[in-house]
Amino acid sequence: MLTRHSNFKEVDLKQGKQIRVLQVLPSLNRSAGVSRFVYNMTVASDESRVHYDILHHAQDDGVPHHEKRFDEELEALGHRIYRVDYAGHDFRRFIREVHAVISEYGASYDVVHCHMPNSAFCVLREAKRVGIEHRVLHSHLNSSSDNALHRLRNVPLNAVGKRYATDNMACSEEAGRFLFGRAPFTLMRNGIPLADYAYDSSAAAELRGELGIVAGEPVVGCVGRMVPQKNYAFAVEAFAALLHEVPEAHLVVLGGEINGATTVRDSLVERASELDFADRVHLPGIREDAQRFYSLFDVFFMPSLYEGLPVSAVEAQAAGLPCVYSTGVPAETDIAGTGSFTALDAPLADWARALKAAIEGGRHPEAPIRLEAAGYSAEANAARLMEYYERLLSR
Repeated sequence: MLTRHSNFKEVDLKQGKQIRVLQVLPSLNRSAGVSRFVYNMTVASDESRVHYDILHHAQDDGVPHHEKRFDEELEALGHRIYRVDYAGHDFRRFIREVHAVISEYGASYDVVHCHMPNSAFCVLREAKRVGIEHRVLHSHLNSSSDNALHRLRNVPLNAVGKRYATDNMACSEEAGRFLFGRAPFTLMRNGIPLADYAYDSSAAAELRGELGIVAGEPVVGCVGRMVPQKNYAFAVEAFAALLHEVPEAHLVVLGGEINGATTVRDSLVERASELDFADRVHLPGIREDAQRFYSLFDVFFMPSLYEGLPVSAVEAQAAGLPCVYSTGVPAETDIAGTGSFTALDAPLADWARALKAAIEGGRHPEAPIRLEAAGYSAEANAARLMEYYERLLSR
């Protein structure tokens, strides 16, 4: 079911010099990195220069997948949200609804910026059909799926989608090489509002009270959607190994699943119960105050199977946290030099040692300064993205 917000008004979208950009992404789920990137760029932009509207497919039959999302907040700021049905729910319907949106509204936009490579064959094809000259394809990952069949499926879909793109973009060198090979691409950093993630001792104390974590007990934190890519089942096993070294530690996994599902959550709770430490694993779900949790954590833990350059890792560094990553995460992610990398097939004891060392090392107050110097503030990145669109239109 195609939906858009109720206070939709017909306006002349091409008036003045303002550039109109349609951002196309999987969802506006608050726990998804791509969603947070688009949200950060939108709210930090200069509306007189660039205006963003958004198309996503995070619904089935008109029912939203996520309870905590940015839709309403962005609509209140005057950004149109076009919602089409999830491709995985009804692929043909997804194609029909994308066709309907772009047929009716596409010509009003100067740029279509697609963050879904395996849907670009449809999105960017439709954009070309209605005469949108500038079609950007953005790579956010260094793999196309954690599922072998899906990876196989995505090869032709990605290949066709790239044919309709006029310009390529990526969040990291590794993500760019994965999708575009030797073709040129623009590197666009995942900038965040750095001050929002500064350490807050009051927030840490309040969250410890909420979760029942005693002051001084170390907290290992994971942030992100509850999907196989994030490898949270492995996180529980690595945490079990850590408890042999640091028995007072806690694990907090912040994020949720699609459409209120609890499959991953239930499996984590079940495994923690089997290992007899369910009282030390906390699953707060998707939170609107997610930035406060970085003040609760003593170490940020990301054992992902693959990533591009994860927004949550940038957020963790902005909070000065030591970070423990898998080698599925690009080395470029360690912007502030506060992280370590461990192979996914390394013994659990190696992971326990890495986590323990990170906890003992403490926070890095210089990390946010390094992030800002590297251009990872939302303001600097939003300005860079606006300049990018302006260059496109001046060609």
